Amino acid sequence: MSQPTGSMAADELNAPLKRPARPARKGRLRWILYVPLVLAAVVFVTALMWTALVDDPDGGRAVAVAEVKGAGPETTGSIDKTSLKDARRQALAAPGWEMEAGASAPSGVGSLFTDPAQPDAAASSEPQTDFERMQAALQQAPSSTAFFAGAPLPELQESSAYGPLPRIGDDGTLPRDAYARPAYLAPDQPHIAIVVGGLGISQTGTQRAIRALPSDVTFAFAATGSSLNRWAGDARADGHEILLQAPMEPFGYPSTDPGEHTLLVSAKSGANADSLAWILSRAGGYTGVMNYLGGRFTSETDAMRPLLASLGERGLLYVDDGSSDLSVAARLGPSLGTPVVVADRIIDEQRQPALVAQALDDLEAIARQKGRAVGVASAFPSTVSALAEWIPEAEARGISFVPVSALAQQEE
Repeated sequence: MSQPTGSMAADELNAPLKRPARPARKGRLRWILYVPLVLAAVVFVTALMWTALVDDPDGGRAVAVAEVKGAGPETTGSIDKTSLKDARRQALAAPGWEMEAGASAPSGVGSLFTDPAQPDAAASSEPQTDFERMQAALQQAPSSTAFFAGAPLPELQESSAYGPLPRIGDDGTLPRDAYARPAYLAPDQPHIAIVVGGLGISQTGTQRAIRALPSDVTFAFAATGSSLNRWAGDARADGHEILLQAPMEPFGYPSTDPGEHTLLVSAKSGANADSLAWILSRAGGYTGVMNYLGGRFTSETDAMRPLLASLGERGLLYVDDGSSDLSVAARLGPSLGTPVVVADRIIDEQRQPALVAQALDDLEAIARQKGRAVGVASAFPSTVSALAEWIPEAEARGISFVPVSALAQQEE
């Protein structure tokens, strides 16, 4: 038997050493197959990090998420519609304000407490009535044309034993908005609202005020005046925003008597509801109510709460003439959804010309300090003349004069 040659022996010795090399090559191929999977994983992780750190504005930080309920009514700013309705119901259950007890309560009073669960009439697709079409046109028009200076809108009135009373429209329109004179509140300019009250008492004095004072002056008509609808119509046609002055119980009543249908702290059996219905029926087209006297009435929470609730339910604002430091109106208004404006100065509390001039200077100083101020005056001939002279001079010094509703909206 022949022996293997040297080369063959070498091949056989080397052959076992060559076999492990083949699995090694196979392992490298297997690793190559894993590369796409690794790359895919890297891409996936990178995408997750990008989403968490870049697309997330919080950069991946833990964030507490709270459910935010729908905003409450515009007039409240802090409570929802259901709470507002309950607060007003409770307020109007007070003695002297029970709506069902007042013989002359408005016939549509049941509609005052609207159900917040009901759909908004304004959400309907197309305007159906002339009023809705007019409102839609006003919303598209420039704000300077939105002041409705014509006769009071029937859609914002309801009947009572005394005559038409203001109410919130079926589409949610508020009288304090519909009858407000538009105003632009420049952020870098001090604003002053002037309210001249006592109109309607003197026919000559009322005519003088309407003719002499600029349209940005707000007029307040005394509920006990005469020919109020005629004078209020003239004032609004001239561009003035108007208020009604409600007689309220002063300290020392009845020695000091504001007149018939005075709102009283001790009223019972719906008497105040009846008196307020008479007061509100005296004119139309006003944005709100201002007190006439009323030092005691405005200081009593149990008296003012139902009054402000009633005004809020009718879409009106309230102006406090600032004559009493004891007034609780500003404190109560927000919880009842009723805008309240408190005057900073009574311009003619002292009627001497020098003191009136000083009061006007004080009012301007307050406006420059706070950005806004409210002054109240009476329609005395000397006061009207002083205002007619001072207002253009103050405007030349950079003061902007606005209707009182503009400052009420600013506070809401």
